[in-house]
This record gives sequence, structure tokens and C-alpha cells, in this order.
Amino acid sequence: MGEGNCAMPALTLTIEPDELLGLDALATLGNAADGHDTGADAASTARALMHTALAGKLAEAGLPWAPSAETVSRRAAEAAPPARPARGGRFRKDFAAVLAVAALVTLWGGYARGWAWTGFPSKGQLWDWLALLLLPVTIAAIPLWIQYRAYIGRVRRAVYWAVIAAWTVFVIAGYVIPIGWTGFRGVTLWQWLSLLAVPVGLAITMAMTSMRIRPAAALRSLRPYQKAALAALAAGWVVTVIGGYALGWRWTGYPGSTLWDWLTLLLVPLLLPTVLQPALLDWITGDVADRAGQAAAATPAAAAAPAGRL
Repeated sequence: MGEGNCAMPALTLTIEPDELLGLDALATLGNAADGHDTGADAASTARALMHTALAGKLAEAGLPWAPSAETVSRRAAEAAPPARPARGGRFRKDFAAVLAVAALVTLWGGYARGWAWTGFPSKGQLWDWLALLLLPVTIAAIPLWIQYRAYIGRVRRAVYWAVIAAWTVFVIAGYVIPIGWTGFRGVTLWQWLSLLAVPVGLAITMAMTSMRIRPAAALRSLRPYQKAALAALAAGWVVTVIGGYALGWRWTGYPGSTLWDWLTLLLVPLLLPTVLQPALLDWITGDVADRAGQAAAATPAAAAAPAGRL
């Protein structure tokens, strides 16, 4: 290298055994073609091949041999497609701002000024807004959670759990104190189940679909504390069923609910998409998904066997 040039770092490459055999073969053939041993080995043959291929690729890219960083940057800028302006970015922001202002004005007019056309005066409790917004918020939030869950840090997860705990305390306070504007007083457990069944079933179905797992595999992948929490919820639900029907606990809202009511509540939102449908598909297709997965797992192993013998 010329004086004043900074030393370039050495580049070490790892090659497979079959590639090394190929380089040795080319070096041996090259020596034999020369009629005598020229001292060519696998390393020199590899350098020659890399030099030839690299020079050809640089020529195809319109670059000279050993291009400088400035030349590469200029060529990359010329080859890059022109940046496209974001379509509708400003419009979406303006539209969201208009919607926010309109929502605030409507809320103010409905509750403070008593605008009857809004219907808000008769829906002045938090329970009414939960019934309105819980499902849409679930539909909007769950896909984002699934897609970007790997980027959600521990601090943010801890904040989410703290919010859930605070919400639980708030709901209990709405019953115990009671807090009238929440509307929780008088809302039975049956009504809570009716409110939560569809969003919970939708969240579970979307999570299982995105991760391509079945109910049995999902249960096996749960951590011990998660399994314990599910078992506690199931046991608590059984206790409320016994108390509601056998002991007449009115706060459960179960008395008077028939088997048909339970099927309407649980079958479509929870059991059908998470348990019955996957089991039915497995039975109809003859576990084709499992057999396809086993075949895909066996193919790389079979292809790698010859390399392993080398």
C-alpha cells in the first residue's frame, strides 16, 4: 500500500468443507495445466477467484476497481429511487385534529349543555362507554400488540400491568363506595361476562392466528404462573356458578340464565374460534398441518446429511 494510506483491516472468511475441496481441485488442475508445480494452493486460488468476480461486479455497477467511499456514496445516491412524499400524512393529521375537536365539543354539549340529540345525557355512566368502546379498542390494539410485542420493553409492560391493577381496584371501589357515575353498582357478573366475552375471544383468536399455534400448543407454552392464573379463574367461575344457581347469589346474575343463554354467551366468541374450530379442521384435514410441519422439519436435516459426512 502507498505511503499515507491507512491500513485496511484483514477479512477472515469461513468456508465449508466441500468448498475447500473445490478450491483444492482448482489449484491442482491449475498446477497440472502449467506442467509443473507453481505453488498455487487453495488460498491463492480463492483470492484469484474473488478478484475476478469482484472486478466483474464492480464493472456491472459502473464503479472502478477499489472505489473510494465518496465514489460509492455518489453512485448509491444516483441509483436510489427518488423519495416519495408521504401521501395523506398531513390530511390524516388534520382530520384527526378535527375529529378530536368535534368529539370534545360534542361531549361538552351533551353533558354540560344537555343537547338531547347526542343521547349523551341518558348515557352518563362509565359502564355505557365501556359497552361502546371496549370492542373497537380491542380490535385496534391487539394487532399492534402482536406485531410489535418484541419491541415493548419491560418498563412499558410493567406500566400496563400497573394500569390493569389500578383499573381492578377502581372497579371494586365503584361497587364498594359506591361511585355513582361509574354505573358499576347493580351491574352483575353476567353482564361483565357479556361485555368481555367477544373482546377476549377476539384477542385470543387473533393471537393464536398470528403465531400459528393451536390451543393445545398455546397451553403448553404458558408459564407456570400463567397456568396458575387460568386455573384460579376457572375455579372462581365454577364457584360463582354454584353460588349463583344453588345459593341464589343475585350479584352473579346467573339465576334465570338457561343453557341456551350460556351457549350464546360462550360458544361463538370463545369456544368456537379457540377450541372447536381448530379441532374440527384437524379432524377434517387429517392433521395435514402437523404432517406438513414434520416434512418441512425433516427436509433440511436430510439435505444437511451429506455435508455432515464430509
